[in-house]
Amino acid sequence: MKNSNIKGKGYFIKFLALIVVLSINAFTFKVQAQTAFKLMEGSQIKVLGTSNIHDWTMLAKTFSIDGTLVMKSGQLQDMSALNFVLPVKNLKSNESLMDTRAYKAMNAEKFNKMTFKLIEAIVVPQQKTIKAIGNLTIGGVTNKIEIKASYLVNGDETITLKGTKAIKMSDYNIKAPSFMMGALKTGNDLIIDLLLKLKY
Repeated sequence: MKNSNIKGKGYFIKFLALIVVLSINAFTFKVQAQTAFKLMEGSQIKVLGTSNIHDWTMLAKTFSIDGTLVMKSGQLQDMSALNFVLPVKNLKSNESLMDTRAYKAMNAEKFNKMTFKLIEAIVVPQQKTIKAIGNLTIGGVTNKIEIKASYLVNGDETITLKGTKAIKMSDYNIKAPSFMMGALKTGNDLIIDLLLKLKY
């Protein structure tokens, strides 16, 4: 009879231990969970360039991004997915002629979108930085690039992310536009400047 009671208590203890383990796992999953995010108003992308006369800027405020963040106790731990799509003609400068030449150079009629697809992200919470490695496609040409950005987790469950990336037009088979019979020539180097506001 005593052996039966001991076995019964043993099974009960194991059952309690199983419940505790399952509870801990459930809590951990809740605390550190993958969360889809959405793009918030105020996000923008700038393309900054040079010429032999003056610098120039093209700005886009309408584009789409989707992806998944890994959050733990309100802090960013990882970015497990990121897909970015920018319609080329959403990029605008202060000069319509500049826009027309830029769209032509990027062959926007055939390749009307710029895209970025994440391969790997390295998040350093202590430094509030992200290194995103992925494929950037412009004008039908895809290159693997690395973008470094800083981020801030805000109290309203949003994340503000800022980053820049230097690229060359020639890496995407883009011929630098020229104007006024070649009197104004744009440079080969570009800077992509990102300001993203994400709601998780």
